[in-house]
Amino acid sequence: MRPRNTLKKVDHNGKENSVKKLLAVTAAAAAGIFAFKKWQETAAEKTVWKQSTDKVD
Repeated sequence: MRPRNTLKKVDHNGKENSVKKLLAVTAAAAAGIFAFKKWQETAAEKTVWKQSTDKVD
């Protein structure tokens, strides 16, 4: 009886590679959304500070 190979052969054009690509794209999209929302919050905070610290004539 031959011993079983416990290592999984990875087909570089197969399903595992597609899942890794999908996860990478999803992570990149999530990071982009997070960065955009953070930028929006910063811009809104700057606007509030600018309005509340207007120069006195």
